[in-house]
Amino acid sequence: MKPKEYTGSEWQYLLKQMDGKEIKKSLRSAIRAEAKKAQKIAQDRLAATDLHVQGNTADWKKGIRTYIYNPNRATGFMVTVKARAASRKTGKGEKSMHQNRKGFKKPVLMWAEEGTIARKRGGKRVKADNAHNTAKAQGRIGGAWQYIRKGGIKTGRMKPYRFLERATPEMFQAVEAGLTPEVGRAVENVARKCGFI
Repeated sequence: MKPKEYTGSEWQYLLKQMDGKEIKKSLRSAIRAEAKKAQKIAQDRLAATDLHVQGNTADWKKGIRTYIYNPNRATGFMVTVKARAASRKTGKGEKSMHQNRKGFKKPVLMWAEEGTIARKRGGKRVKADNAHNTAKAQGRIGGAWQYIRKGGIKTGRMKPYRFLERATPEMFQAVEAGLTPEVGRAVENVARKCGFI
């Protein structure tokens, strides 16, 4: 039967089959492949920075992870460096943590992507000499006292490297180029199963 000879009911049947579930099934392997491609692009961007780590470097690039969305909820994937410590009960579930030279696990890649603020360790916590605390002492305003830390050791800060953010346009272009023909093939497969091709 030629497309111009299809009745309205046949077109409705075809559209019903293309509700997304069949197409998502056809795209699963392609999405996994594109996720790996995007992960490699992000890893290359990380390697191109002047970021250096100490300790076990085997877990460094592995910290850039991909998460494939549940096909029943959404289609696609995410590339992330969001860290998660291991469960204290089971010791499992650790993600994107780096073991430094002292054996401690730290979310280095997450810090490197977003940067960290300067902090102090030790010293003495004292009330700040500012207008807020003056007004509070005079009873004119409420709220908590504001404190500052005097003395102590500066732990420094990490600048934001933004390697993942800089890799995003390239990842988007690569995935779009890879998935566009796959979507076309997925639609053709559904139509072929329904006998339209």
